Amino acid sequence: MKNADEAGESGVSRGVDQAARYVLDIIPESAGPRRATARGSVIHSVRGPGSQTFLAKEHSAGIVLRPGRKFRASLGSDKITQYDAPVGCLVINPAGVDSTLAWSQTGENAVVSISPEALSELAAHEFDHSDVELEPPAFGKVDLRALNIAQMITAELTGKLPPDELYLDSLLTVFGVHLSRTYTGQHVRHAAASIPDQLRLDFAERLLVDGELAIAEVAYLAGFSDQSHLAATMKKYRGRTPTMTGYAPARN
Repeated sequence: MKNADEAGESGVSRGVDQAARYVLDIIPESAGPRRATARGSVIHSVRGPGSQTFLAKEHSAGIVLRPGRKFRASLGSDKITQYDAPVGCLVINPAGVDSTLAWSQTGENAVVSISPEALSELAAHEFDHSDVELEPPAFGKVDLRALNIAQMITAELTGKLPPDELYLDSLLTVFGVHLSRTYTGQHVRHAAASIPDQLRLDFAERLLVDGELAIAEVAYLAGFSDQSHLAATMKKYRGRTPTMTGYAPARN
């Protein structure tokens, strides 16, 4: 398949490529651009009315980018629930759980999948153990932080330039940390000790160079407690401050 071949050519390992390929395959290629990364896959999907039933092999999440009404969905053996989905609505499908979804109008979503191994690795930085289980929110729940990350993923996938897979993998990593913090029922061991400092700094610097977000927003998304924490960590490891990275706020 074309997408799987591209993922392999981009340096994604064979095992990860095969894991990511499942979600890439169940959502038609005609739905929109997608990319496999080292930890999973991301897709920008626009699909007409329809339905879908599948058994997830990876943890997957859909973030609504276009509001819709009267969605019908179920997870596992739960009864089918009808709900309205505003922008930012987050649906989580844990690995190994079958799901059913039906929609009666054109839907636009960002779909993020992450392998169980990758989520466990990220969770190990947060908790005393990596054995965590995702607890999906109620259908219709809006998650603004997930929406923010999904919008950046979509912008990268649909931009004029070819998607940067390292950047997409960084976004997927931050999304995975958000899932482990928010939807596992666990307690964070350290408020900002999720991703290794160097990885968080790499991600923060990319956002700063893009110039689309305020420094405080960059700090929040990259997992720092506040702007001062980001500045101090960057000064310690990189010998510079956020304003010295080429940061230039976008002008309206």
